[in-house]
Amino acid sequence: MSELKIDNPAQRLLDILETGKTLPDAWNCRKAWIELLNVEENNEQHLLSRLAKVMELPDRLLQVRRDHFSTLRGNSTHWKTCVDNAFVSQSLNDSWLSFNQHIDSRTISELSMLSDLFETRGAHAAIEANETEALLVKIIELRGDIRSSELSSAMKTMLLRQLSQLQEALESYSISGIEPVMDAVQSTLGLAVIDPEYKEEIKSGSGSQFGDRISSLLGDIANVVTVAGALPSLPAAIQTAFSLLSK
Repeated sequence: MSELKIDNPAQRLLDILETGKTLPDAWNCRKAWIELLNVEENNEQHLLSRLAKVMELPDRLLQVRRDHFSTLRGNSTHWKTCVDNAFVSQSLNDSWLSFNQHIDSRTISELSMLSDLFETRGAHAAIEANETEALLVKIIELRGDIRSSELSSAMKTMLLRQLSQLQEALESYSISGIEPVMDAVQSTLGLAVIDPEYKEEIKSGSGSQFGDRISSLLGDIANVVTVAGALPSLPAAIQTAFSLLSK
């Protein structure tokens, strides 16, 4: 079995902080985060949800370091102190400077070194933006068709919930990485084990209204995950799962 690669949280945090350094200090923090996290204006819940994922990155980074580099002697926490202070000090209505002033050059340097360190262990390749956009178009169209379909309310709820999970995982990929995408695929397939009606609705060749489209979508996502080097066996695993579902 090939060794799984690291989903590099240091690089994702670094990308966000470095881009944040290019934004005007006179902006308020809300406007800056809306820009950085690609959130719609006036969608406070979505903004806070995405921001919470960014705030999880330092702990995720430390976890990766413990799991894969526990014997390494150098262990500066300057970057962690500065990032934590930035989040604690900011208010969404205050100037972006209230956050940005805490992110000094040493923080950027330490995160860069950690990212390079993780790369030595083997990090996932980045998913191209055009690939995620193409998948999101398919998901959004599929969700719209399901809403206007004559499926039962219960089935619509299940399908829309799973597709929403896939959509959010892809939309927040630049923050949370590829693992939530893999989790969403696995959840979408796993529900078929406990719900026979749902199973019939998502498998290809069943004559269901959306089975072929959903199975094709999952296959496309699996291929993208594989190209990123996250889980080379995922496409084969999905095909196996659909084969079992067909029985």
